[in-house]
Amino acid sequence: MEELYVCNVWAIQLPVSLIFVTNEDNKGFAAFKLDIRILTPCTLIMKRCLNILTLFLIISGCINKQPQKVKVSSGKANLNCNCEKDSILSHIISCEPKTLTNGSKLYWSYNCDSSWITFEGKNRTKRIIFTLGDGLVQLTNRLGHTGFKEFKTTFLYTNRVISGCCDPDNYYLYSKATGKLLKVIDGVIYVPDSSRIPFVVSIANYDYDHGSKFSYNSLTLYNIDSQKSYKIAIKKGEIEKGMKNNKYLFPEYIFDTSLFDSRILIVKYFTEKYSKGVKLKYKTIKIDLKAYS
Repeated sequence: MEELYVCNVWAIQLPVSLIFVTNEDNKGFAAFKLDIRILTPCTLIMKRCLNILTLFLIISGCINKQPQKVKVSSGKANLNCNCEKDSILSHIISCEPKTLTNGSKLYWSYNCDSSWITFEGKNRTKRIIFTLGDGLVQLTNRLGHTGFKEFKTTFLYTNRVISGCCDPDNYYLYSKATGKLLKVIDGVIYVPDSSRIPFVVSIANYDYDHGSKFSYNSLTLYNIDSQKSYKIAIKKGEIEKGMKNNKYLFPEYIFDTSLFDSRILIVKYFTEKYSKGVKLKYKTIKIDLKAYS
């Protein structure tokens, strides 16, 4: 609950307006305002002077008298955000709910042992979709679920598998209607900046129900809105060659992407060893996203 400070003002609109200004003890005074309907130079000056005097009296009453405290709700959907022995958590974790376009909400909660994200549907059913525990609560927003993008029927959370350098992120796709986890995507080389481009491109496609499936001979183009996957072929052995020549643990590091005209996704990758000062020779794949919409 937040506290607002107010003074009480009542006005009676008659030919003569009577305005009462009181403090919390209902002790106050009255200010009079003439409602002069026939304006002459003399009465106009009189009315302006009285209006200024009335305004001055109202302001004085609100400033000089003891204000009244009024309790109002802050509108927070979540009150479970507290750890008295570690007050710094209140600066790390915001528990303000974020409302999705369908009326569902997402918000953090925490105590001294853990932090967690709650999905709350329009019918107020709740589901905890992510928890960070085991003494890791101070790494909230740096480890695990760190931020999300919203799409037509889903939201996509970025998930940091390590706090710091240098493992690539993976992504968790949830239903906006139920908060149910729909898909976990590993090996991601492209995620959109806007919901108008609902595509993710990955190398290693992770299926939550059936485990990891790696294919270094193709990319997976995933349409988030339709939840359909498409295979984009790459010449056999080239991804492994790029990883081996540069001693990379993760294939994502040989790729770069850019978007042209909001529909042509350009995927570039290199297979030769990177040498400082030597310009890399990229191989290019162009994907017309409109063909997969």
